[in-house]
Amino acid sequence: MKLVKRIWCSTVLLMLAMVKMVYAGEPIGNASLEYHEPSVLLQSPVLESEDNARGIRLSAGVLQITNGEDGTLHITVETFAHKEVDTIYQTVFLDEWDEDREDWKQIGKWDFEKTKEESEDEIFAEYHVGFTVTGCQPNRYYRARAMHLVEWGDEAEAKVTQTNGVLLTDHAV
Repeated sequence: MKLVKRIWCSTVLLMLAMVKMVYAGEPIGNASLEYHEPSVLLQSPVLESEDNARGIRLSAGVLQITNGEDGTLHITVETFAHKEVDTIYQTVFLDEWDEDREDWKQIGKWDFEKTKEESEDEIFAEYHVGFTVTGCQPNRYYRARAMHLVEWGDEAEAKVTQTNGVLLTDHAV
């Protein structure tokens, strides 16, 4: 009986010693999509910049901006999922460096969406969009930002990407 009491008391003391306060994390649905790292103004002869983001279902978000050396910018945005999803959304923002304010200002926005029904693939898990932007002023810096969002059933996951600033030229560097 003395042995049973000793084991029981030791067990209770051990359990009390291992108690630890635990707090819940932020809910995923309210996750901030702000990007906190500042963009760098890349010097010539660098013509392009790229960024990647990874998630749980969202395998990768890739964003690239390239100086076409003819007064145009080429932007590529790709979203990949680990498993099949129902819808992939991509929103791309184009920012121009404002020398006076020493800050970025948004000058363009494009929304893209593709559903499983629109896809020709057997398993819908990726979406690629590439486009050319005209009408920007040469000899200024531009960067791209993107939000990548995948939906499956009643769940969704989003990540953001942001490139560094690329100098737009209308001639070869």
